[in-house]
Amino acid sequence: MKIFNIFVAYLIKTNDYLQKIASIIAGVLIGLMTFVILYMVFFRYVINDTPYWSEEVARCMMLWMTFSVLPVSYRIGSNVSLEILLKKFSGKLLNFVHICIHTIILVFILNFFYHSLNFVKSGMGSRAMSFDLQIGYVYLILPISFMFMFLVSVELLINLFKKIFN
Repeated sequence: MKIFNIFVAYLIKTNDYLQKIASIIAGVLIGLMTFVILYMVFFRYVINDTPYWSEEVARCMMLWMTFSVLPVSYRIGSNVSLEILLKKFSGKLLNFVHICIHTIILVFILNFFYHSLNFVKSGMGSRAMSFDLQIGYVYLILPISFMFMFLVSVELLINLFKKIFN
């Protein structure tokens, strides 16, 4: 049991650290994305010459920003949920329903992780149209995000099992 508690403590510490990094990355990217979009709008409407790379760079930043905060959102519980359904349950039954939900989510995460690896691999064969970068690097955030979501899911499931057995 002591080894299990040490594992849980390290998992929580790891998820806390990853959450801080993801939040910093997302904050920096949203600032840079705003700057790129303002740059694009200025050039489009004031100079009448839109930079060819700006739209695609802003989209790539949005993809990275979105998928970097997805595990954070899942961890703090700010994702979409059906509260009206969950209010029908209470006590250990509610914990059991949460365990079922998080187990299904874990299966989806593992499936998405597997498919995201193939997505990155296939993207390494093509380049972005407006800037010289392999698309696989843009999609690299997908397996990173799903790996972080896996760790978060394991943490949430362990916490739910603790609630049931304590």
